Amino acid sequence: MRALSAMIDGELCLYRDVRIVGPVPGVLVGDAFNYRAELLVVGLHCHTQAGIGYVPASQVSEGHPVATSIVSSGGYLDDHDNGDVLMYTGSGGRPRNGGDHLSDQEFQRGNLALSYSYNYDVEVRVIRCHDCDASPSGKLYVYDGLYKVQSTTYGPGKSGREVCRFKLVRLPGQDALGSNTWRAARDLTDALVAKIRPPGYLTMDMSKGKEAVPVPVRNTVDQDVSPLEFEYLACSEFPAPPKPVRRGHKCCIYSKTACSEMSSKCAPSGCACVKRSGGGGPAYSADGTLVRGRPVVYECGARCGCPPRSCPNRVTQRGMKHRLEVFRSKETEWGVRTLDLIQPGAFLCEFTGDVLPADHPRIANANTNASTGASMEEWGGIVDPRKFPPRWREWGD
Repeated sequence: MRALSAMIDGELCLYRDVRIVGPVPGVLVGDAFNYRAELLVVGLHCHTQAGIGYVPASQVSEGHPVATSIVSSGGYLDDHDNGDVLMYTGSGGRPRNGGDHLSDQEFQRGNLALSYSYNYDVEVRVIRCHDCDASPSGKLYVYDGLYKVQSTTYGPGKSGREVCRFKLVRLPGQDALGSNTWRAARDLTDALVAKIRPPGYLTMDMSKGKEAVPVPVRNTVDQDVSPLEFEYLACSEFPAPPKPVRRGHKCCIYSKTACSEMSSKCAPSGCACVKRSGGGGPAYSADGTLVRGRPVVYECGARCGCPPRSCPNRVTQRGMKHRLEVFRSKETEWGVRTLDLIQPGAFLCEFTGDVLPADHPRIANANTNASTGASMEEWGGIVDPRKFPPRWREWGD
């Protein structure tokens, strides 16, 4: 909330003055957020507590309020949700901390706005709230797309009090429900933890223990088992160095004791590896999140005195932490997807293979084939880091 207050004061929140009806630019169906405040920052929902966001009557030419978004948490007795159809109970009539209705609801504020959305056939954004242990707030807010209010009723609810009820129906032609995808990944993760092999899995760990977390392979499309024929590399294989490392070359100057005492305060003023990355500070936060965009990050290595397990500048060396799954798809053939909620800037995995020196014959052949517009498979699967686009600049600070 302090961060949100600072962003509001700095006029950094989107669409505060002109609220958007319908889709919000840059926000896709399935996007997930950890805090209600984030919904306000991107303009998806305009309240940190109220479940119904709306444009006030003063900003609508017809003189009536119009709802723009709702956050559904299933907290009311009369709520019912099957994904495409949502029976949503209006706001008001019960304490802020939840519980049964103590008084009747009324068609005012958000409830009135939703009823006018029905009258004017206006699209409403639906965000669903889920309990989530992986989220720092304990909640996960998933944007599930656009709905329209198909009906509105007023009458006694299960609590015995009068409640406003709205039936919202999802508009066709949108991407799959993000909430369903998240639930499926959560249920599958629970099965993997319980060592239950669901249907369609060729193996529960193609890495055969080489990774810190198992990497399952799933195919429910056809009989292709080709991923099982590969040798799994957890780390890239480097050629012998063409010349010896220069004697006296200094890396991180800290001893194991000093670095342990400094912990996350491993400062660029003393660590040569952090300095080499540039960017005006450490590349990673204390929890291993990439905090600044830069073309290359130089981590501490074998010749440094810092402890490998606790050094904050050795994030990728500690291996995978998130569950990834290799799966067969009708659209992409073989692909990789995540079974976890992954924060922006978190380390995923290494892209591993044989590292070739620049003068290797395969490099020359790849350059020739690439110039003719050949695909990666046609020019031998060579990935040249010198030719990466500057996408890192988009990360910012």
